Amino acid sequence: MKKYKIAIIGGGPAGMMAAISSAKELKKPKNVILIEKNEYLGKKLLLTGGGRCNITNLKPTKKFLEKLRKEDKIFLKHSLYALDNEKLLSIFEKKGLEFKEEENGRCFPITDDANSILLILKEYLSELNIDILLNNHVKNISKNKNNIFEINKNNENNKNNEINEINEVNNEDSKSRDNNDFIIETNKKTIYAEKVILATGGDSYPQTGSNGEGYNIAANLGHSISQIYPGAIPLKIEDAFLKKLAGISLENISVLYKTKNNQKITSKGNVLITHFGLSGPGILDISNYISKDYNFSKDKNSEKFSHEEIELEDICIYLDMLPNMTEEELNEKIIVDSQNNGKTMVKNYLKYYLRNRFIDFFLNKIGVSGNKTLSNLTKKDKNKIINNIKSFQIKIKSLPEKSAMISCGGANIDEINSKTMESKLKNCKNLFFAGELLESYGPTGGYNLQIAFSTGYLAGTSATK
Repeated sequence: MKKYKIAIIGGGPAGMMAAISSAKELKKPKNVILIEKNEYLGKKLLLTGGGRCNITNLKPTKKFLEKLRKEDKIFLKHSLYALDNEKLLSIFEKKGLEFKEEENGRCFPITDDANSILLILKEYLSELNIDILLNNHVKNISKNKNNIFEINKNNENNKNNEINEINEVNNEDSKSRDNNDFIIETNKKTIYAEKVILATGGDSYPQTGSNGEGYNIAANLGHSISQIYPGAIPLKIEDAFLKKLAGISLENISVLYKTKNNQKITSKGNVLITHFGLSGPGILDISNYISKDYNFSKDKNSEKFSHEEIELEDICIYLDMLPNMTEEELNEKIIVDSQNNGKTMVKNYLKYYLRNRFIDFFLNKIGVSGNKTLSNLTKKDKNKIINNIKSFQIKIKSLPEKSAMISCGGANIDEINSKTMESKLKNCKNLFFAGELLESYGPTGGYNLQIAFSTGYLAGTSATK
């Protein structure tokens, strides 16, 4: 059985980039192997950005880091400078693919097709003579016959059989490999490698193969796993009248959520009203905190989330339709406009601040007649309008975990060297991590794909040293 310098487990963005960067550094053909359990690479990648692939965010790296959690700013700094968004895009531009910038720095291929990204990644893999194993589901990882690590701990009969099989392999091949080599057993074959990069993904979109198995691999190798909870989730609401406005996008607003420990979290971005509730960047980012509140309040298995619909109680969010204007400034403007345009009906005046289709719903909800003129608007009604433009309350009914786009939490970053992505654990030398398997995550808008590519790149280059 051939021995590889580096084996990468997981054929998503992080895994493919790790394979490409390591093979470029090694400059030796057939020294890197990429193992994927699906029938093709990049299955989840093709779903990103609604199939368009929001590959990165074009903010400078310093600004990019400011969008991350405090602990992730520190941990991801080295990888994001090692492969920043300019370097990432240049990899694809060298193959003729162009990109375009959309709102808030979101970057997409000019083709609006995620397959354009995948085809180029596969082209690099082919040019670099990287061995690829498809339909190979990793079952066991070990370093020697006395150190077996299993993904599936529940099936004891299989466990005993698999250990015996690996011991036999060890005896047969002990002369041809180093005792510190990794033994990776899939459902089809056994692979030897000096170093392993885990890039198995998180627990979102399990239908793509990203079903949380990587957490078990990491845990069985001795790594601790932080609480796993779903992120970037559309929210379901109770208000039937609001759902009738499906298709309306409230642009560039601010969303406020008060956590259970009374911390005020805000997220800025578009909010899309859907047939079931709310979505869009502003909602998806705030959902991380709602999800965290729910999941951390329950006694749950840290290595999986349920993918069920979670009913919520007394959970509300607040929309600020004019985040760049204070209540005082809005009050003064309405006073001036009432003096100059007193005959204007309220429902027509609000077109300066709200989407047309949203106005009737808004006025009905707060109990103000839209047929009143500005000059006849009472102070009480004026305050209702101002208060609700700046803080419109919406009750959240449920959290559909099956719709989560990312996983929050994962392999504990305190146990991983941020400058190399290698495990710090004594018994896990030559084990590297990349992508969504890590507990780090970012907001929507291209941040998470950039993190996957950057950590994959750093893990790949580091593993060659």
